[in-house]
Amino acid sequence: MKKIIFVAFILISVITIYGCTKGKDNTDAIKFKEEYESLNNQTIGSSDNKYPEVKISDNNKVKYADYDQLLELLDKGTGVIYLGYPECPWCRNAVPVLLEAADELNLDIYYMNVHDERDTIQVNEDGSLNVVNEGTAGYKKLLERLDSILPEYTLEDIHGNKVSANEKRIYVPIVIFVLEGEIVGYHADTVESQTNPLEVLSEEQHDELMDIYINQMHKVLNDVCTDKC
Repeated sequence: MKKIIFVAFILISVITIYGCTKGKDNTDAIKFKEEYESLNNQTIGSSDNKYPEVKISDNNKVKYADYDQLLELLDKGTGVIYLGYPECPWCRNAVPVLLEAADELNLDIYYMNVHDERDTIQVNEDGSLNVVNEGTAGYKKLLERLDSILPEYTLEDIHGNKVSANEKRIYVPIVIFVLEGEIVGYHADTVESQTNPLEVLSEEQHDELMDIYINQMHKVLNDVCTDKC
């Protein structure tokens, strides 16, 4: 009888430890799910438009990363980086497909919400530039590291003319694919045929974006044939 009780105690202990560990490992996944799903059915600002609905698994592959972790990954690591934020309609279209691809190939996604990290600049009536919000020091370092793949930060003056902010910009969503410290691919936005981010991707658009992510992820896995196979 004592032996049975002892075995039962061990089993309960193992289950308890496993449950706690599993919950701890899932912290980022749950946080990400809540961050994005919290805007479902919410209106955008004072408009009548609503944020595109997203459904995200409790067991998604998202890992929150800070600037030091991202820069280290870009310096010598291997992985997939996603930069975006939940209020971005384009991001809300991209994320479910990205997570689906990550799940299929069992790859973690290193994520940073850059909503409050970037510079915000406006053009004055006389054409001069005014910095409304200064980007963080970490953001500046990330701009330098990603310089080769980022577009110029462009604005419009009161006449609709394009004005350069004289720096690069992390427009979102952007997914960056890294192998041993080398950027082997990146993809911005969703697909070219999507013109309205408030409308969910069609089946064809979903499959097109899925193929893009899968192909780039294979570069991270380093299982793509570059010569004869």
